[in-house]
Amino acid sequence: MELSIRRWKPRQLLASWGVYWAGLIGVGLGPALLATWRLTRLPGGHGTIEAGFNNGTLHYTILEDGVKTFVASTPFSTATLWVAGPPLLLWVAWLVLRRRPNDRDSLGAPEHAGALGAGSGGAANWVVRSKDHVRAQRNR
Repeated sequence: MELSIRRWKPRQLLASWGVYWAGLIGVGLGPALLATWRLTRLPGGHGTIEAGFNNGTLHYTILEDGVKTFVASTPFSTATLWVAGPPLLLWVAWLVLRRRPNDRDSLGAPEHAGALGAGSGGAANWVVRSKDHVRAQRNR
């Protein structure tokens, strides 16, 4: 099985985005999720979670019995680029590199498949007279 991006279908592109986001959650948010899970196992009133957005920065803090056990912050622009940047770049690369059907591949025809071959008479011999009528059917 070849994993070339040139052969990917939209389904495979979407699957690659899902794999990226799952990896991003695991690597980027894994420590925060683990600390949060540990805090939820403590007896009531022994821990606090603080999350917020201030001056363009995302903050996340966990306090256990008044002691900061986990602190994380990142600029909102950085978080946005991590979430949307690589999938967007992958999509652009897929659009540029993917195989497109052309006349030769899809029809199996030579380069000049649309060209007229040598025939018996040219178009100059065809004359249309105003009294010639063509019946047209109307779809109702």
